[in-house]
Amino acid sequence: MGGKTRVLYAVDRKRLGERRRRLSFANRLTILNHPPAHHMAWIALENMQFYAHHGVYEAEQAIGGAFVVDVHIKTKVGKAAGSDAVEDTLNYETVYQVCRQQMDKPRKLIETVLYGIVADLKHAFGNMEAVRVRVKKCHPPVGGKVDSAWVEEEFDFTSECPRCKSKFVCYSDDDCWCRNVMVLPASRETIQRQYGKKCLCENCLKIYAG
Repeated sequence: MGGKTRVLYAVDRKRLGERRRRLSFANRLTILNHPPAHHMAWIALENMQFYAHHGVYEAEQAIGGAFVVDVHIKTKVGKAAGSDAVEDTLNYETVYQVCRQQMDKPRKLIETVLYGIVADLKHAFGNMEAVRVRVKKCHPPVGGKVDSAWVEEEFDFTSECPRCKSKFVCYSDDDCWCRNVMVLPASRETIQRQYGKKCLCENCLKIYAG
């Protein structure tokens, strides 16, 4: 009797394990088909090629040369993955146009080009959690054979709300979403007195906006 009990118990445990695995797989499938709205991902455009007139020397500015730009943007993609609508995500055609417009402006330094791209991306998109940009100058005139010279920088735009401690996106400049929230001067003074120069998240800022 004891042996049969142990066998049945082992079978029950096996069936329970199989059921749990099936439920776990179903849950993973649900997440894949319907990802949460806060799900994050990197959206990237790599190896964008331009002919531009950036350079310190007059010959570079007059003749021009080949440049390559890479852009990686971290943002929420869950809503877009569920809706399959380009309006719910970052349109990478806009990313390309931002880079093209900056490359069309002759500059001496590729560092200036990079910061121009980042500034325009912030103006175009209000929901970037992070962005990484690389600007590469092909065959720079340095007196020898060199494949490329490049500059790369990554920016993290996430902040912690000093009131509720939640994470949120804040550009801390005129392109930030918070500039569009109407808060009375007296309320802004109260915020600065309580939290200094730190920015509040959207939900907390709306409390002061009334």
